[in-house]
Amino acid sequence: MLPVLSSAAMGRSANGGTLGTVAPASVTRRNSFQAKHAMWIVFGLMTLFVVVTRDRTLLDHKSLLRQRYAAIPWLMLAHGIPGALALLLGAFQFSNRLRQRHLQLHRVMGRIYVGCVAISAPVAIAVSLSLPIMTLTMASVIQASGWLVTTATGLYCIRTGSIQQHREWMMRSYPFAMVFIVVRAINSIPAIARMGEPGIATVVWSVIATACFLPSFVIAWQALAASRRTAKVRTAA
Repeated sequence: MLPVLSSAAMGRSANGGTLGTVAPASVTRRNSFQAKHAMWIVFGLMTLFVVVTRDRTLLDHKSLLRQRYAAIPWLMLAHGIPGALALLLGAFQFSNRLRQRHLQLHRVMGRIYVGCVAISAPVAIAVSLSLPIMTLTMASVIQASGWLVTTATGLYCIRTGSIQQHREWMMRSYPFAMVFIVVRAINSIPAIARMGEPGIATVVWSVIATACFLPSFVIAWQALAASRRTAKVRTAA
């Protein structure tokens, strides 16, 4: 899920002006957009699956999920609503077309995203402390802390005019939001669901670890690929 997102967001800035003038780089950029679209389709289907099979049961006051959160309804609202909004708005922030054609809208949505993270992430820790699955408390702390730190760093970068670094840190931020969907989608696989709490913990930690390290790997790989393309262009010239 993460490599495509990062490569698409990096495509324009990492190559600078060569993208518009060199044919091979143009092909690379076009391919990165196609890969990004495929990633968003997969993530959208995962989101729809989680909403239909799990989250919609929150509307039923007799459901097990609703009863589980019955003791902390306000905490769940304070965590869930900003978190869902961050998931939605964050996806649009990776649209190059939106950023290029509607920069002010991009900035407004970015501010809302940061505000949602500032609310949802700390409340997630409070929620984890209030629920009986204590083995996942530290996982929630790591995820929430990573989400806050990466988002705050991205905010600092844009405030200081470091545009490229801002994009990179926001690429590191959004995967922490994606953890919410990806974990629940994977845990719905029957073989994993039958494992019970050990299976859930394994999936949660694995996905969080991926969100922590994979974006940085992809950013570095894209920078290396861009430098190689630039070297080839200079050699050809």
